[in-house]
Amino acid sequence: MRDRCVALLAPALENRSDAVVVDATVGLGGHAKALLEKFPNIKLIGIDRDQVALEKSRTTLSDFKSRVTLIHAIYADIPAILAELGIAGVAGILFDLGISSMQIDDSERGFSYSTRAPLDMRMNKTDSVSAATILMNYSKADLARVIREYGEERFANRIAENIVKARAAGKLESTTDLAEIVKASIPAPARRIGGNPAKRTFQAIRIEVNQELEILKRALPKALDVIEIGRAHV
Repeated sequence: MRDRCVALLAPALENRSDAVVVDATVGLGGHAKALLEKFPNIKLIGIDRDQVALEKSRTTLSDFKSRVTLIHAIYADIPAILAELGIAGVAGILFDLGISSMQIDDSERGFSYSTRAPLDMRMNKTDSVSAATILMNYSKADLARVIREYGEERFANRIAENIVKARAAGKLESTTDLAEIVKASIPAPARRIGGNPAKRTFQAIRIEVNQELEILKRALPKALDVIEIGRAHV
């Protein structure tokens, strides 16, 4: 995937001495490093809402620090970030969507259904809404909607009903509690296929916690507006 991303951005970046590229989800800095190595004249703006990832990318990209600006923000803020930096337009923008292995591997962050952890799932730890906020406060109808729409889970209504029952009984306190509730809500024949039965619900709650699709809807039109080649053809 890294090499494919570099290849797709190459026409906009090669043979240029002034190109700026935005890595809208810089993460651990792998894609950013590959771009900086391949195109020695570009400058890169790396954005991430996850402070832990941003610090790790700072280490990964330390050899390129004169050409890199790292920003703690959501990618819907791209126009404001560029304006503050005095940049009118960029040559390309890379979005690497979803969750990273680093976030899953850190069990205390609550993204994994295989390890007991707090019901968190926040990409930005300073955000006020966590998985617990949603699971403890959403109505059964809203929980079912989230799980059905963002997890494509056909047993969403049953899962939502059992979440409401479990929280009322004080039996929803951790990620493994949630995983067991989901498992118990899905008929045994359906649990035998498609991997861990909790994965769709965990994906749905994570997306809702971080408002991933709503932020993406806001970000994409703004991103198109600041790409130089896009403006050139308008």
